[in-house]
Amino acid sequence: MSGGTSRSAELRVVKKKRLDYAARARRDIEAYYLEEASETVADRAVEAILTQAEKIAALDLKFRPGIRAGTRECVMTRFPYTLVYLSRSREVRIVRVLHQRSEYFNRLAPLKRAELKA
Repeated sequence: MSGGTSRSAELRVVKKKRLDYAARARRDIEAYYLEEASETVADRAVEAILTQAEKIAALDLKFRPGIRAGTRECVMTRFPYTLVYLSRSREVRIVRVLHQRSEYFNRLAPLKRAELKA
């Protein structure tokens, strides 16, 4: 191209962050092999989880703020799981991989229990 800036120069350069999994997140992922309906479904779910985690680190994706301070939550669409992660300057750390029906996400549970007691 003459007389202009190339499109590639206009794109923001994002350096891939290191991807790390907390021990608890690893246990979450391993548990799906035991809980899913079949090994094939479990394999697909785990592959989707790992692929999404890699995308978060590679593209420095920012999802909704998490329940716990400093975390973010990536809600998956094809499989009912949420990746809870910390994004730091050079690293993305997956701290949990939770089923979307998990009690972890029931933000109103303490309020409802208090209302029942009243």
